[in-house]
Amino acid sequence: MRIKAVSFKTKLLLITLLPLVAVAFLIGTATYFQARALIEAETQAVEQRVLSAKKQEILNYISLALTSISQIYADEPGGREAAQAEVKQILTNMTFDYDGYFFVYALDGTNLVHPKLPHLIGGNWWDLQDENGDFVIQNLIAAAKAGGGFHQYVWHKPSVGYVEEKLGYAILLERWGWMLGTGLYIDDIAKEIATIQAGFAHNIRQTLLVIFAIALAAIVIVGAVIASVRFSEQRFADARLKELTNRIMEVQEQERKRVSSELHDSISQLLVSVRYGVELIHSEAGPVSGLQVQATKCLKALDDAIAEVRRISRDLRPSVLDDMGLASALTSLGQEFESQSGIRVCVSADRAYDRLSDSAKTALYRIVQECLTNVARHSGATEVDVDLSLDDQQVTLTVQDNGSGLPSSNLIGSGLGFRNMRERIETHRGRLSFSNSLKGGALIMVQLPLEKTTYPGRAA
Repeated sequence: MRIKAVSFKTKLLLITLLPLVAVAFLIGTATYFQARALIEAETQAVEQRVLSAKKQEILNYISLALTSISQIYADEPGGREAAQAEVKQILTNMTFDYDGYFFVYALDGTNLVHPKLPHLIGGNWWDLQDENGDFVIQNLIAAAKAGGGFHQYVWHKPSVGYVEEKLGYAILLERWGWMLGTGLYIDDIAKEIATIQAGFAHNIRQTLLVIFAIALAAIVIVGAVIASVRFSEQRFADARLKELTNRIMEVQEQERKRVSSELHDSISQLLVSVRYGVELIHSEAGPVSGLQVQATKCLKALDDAIAEVRRISRDLRPSVLDDMGLASALTSLGQEFESQSGIRVCVSADRAYDRLSDSAKTALYRIVQECLTNVARHSGATEVDVDLSLDDQQVTLTVQDNGSGLPSSNLIGSGLGFRNMRERIETHRGRLSFSNSLKGGALIMVQLPLEKTTYPGRAA
């Protein structure tokens, strides 16, 4: 299997664009991971900050509760039982917010106070576990015995009717053997963290979109610059190629003109001189029949050679084009083609005078010559119409036959002869088109801008 080689321009495009894509990808990836790390650090900081605030709030509530019962707890007015009953009532009534309350447990796990879940009062909940397997009452009592401390667990939240994360704090009322505690639900921390993370994630997405949008814009700009450079180079190369083609054609025409002049003025004249000598031999041969026959053959051969030299000279560069102008040259070309091929040629040509350069006239003549050659070889036509007309701005040349027409592959001028014709016309800023006419034959049209827009007083 053959692998198609990558062109230099494609390699240049890839070398230019791939680093941009790679840099954009690396920047986007680095930004993403750094942002994720920043989100993690920020959320942890927020969580610690909010948790610290809640801990301080819980300590304030505990301090408030102790202040409310401290005198009764210290003096026990009316006796211990009366004092304990009064403290229970005070703590039951001391609720805060909707889900804030105080609870009291004996050190054996028996509940003594619980404003929100009164069915717990009197029951022993020493072995109570939350849904995570945490022994809630045991750990709170242990924190109280340790001098007071926090403990996080899962507990029923009254306002919503289901369990949520809760941060509790317990202290020990040693004289009575009580564990006094309170706490705050911390599910709002998770919601706040989720909101922060969502905001950061949105910002990350926006940042990545901006990065990739900038990268895409850079890629488009670079691609446009490269395409512009390539287009400029292509136009420059096309212009130089057209100049070279035009120069080659000019040199070719000059060489044809030189060779044609040499054939017409030198070789043709030599052949004519030789013919005069052979005629003299023929007239002096007298009764020598063999010599007369040989002289006659030589005369015929010389006549053929002279005619062939003149034909070659005319094909290389018709003198009538230089002497009489383009219209006369086209008429002469049509007559000669008709006599040689038997195909009727109708030429209608306006006189161009000097409104066209010599090279433009030569280009139009060569195009008609090429068209007639194609008609004779390929079309099967019986007649050809050649029309050369001029208006104030341009000259229009059409060559139309009644033959089989152009195949679809040649309607865009893909043949070598068509390309040569197109190059000739484009060097003079003209346009060349190929189509099939209503008659069924081929129609070649040339439109060429005039170099002068006024008619001079002399023929061209």
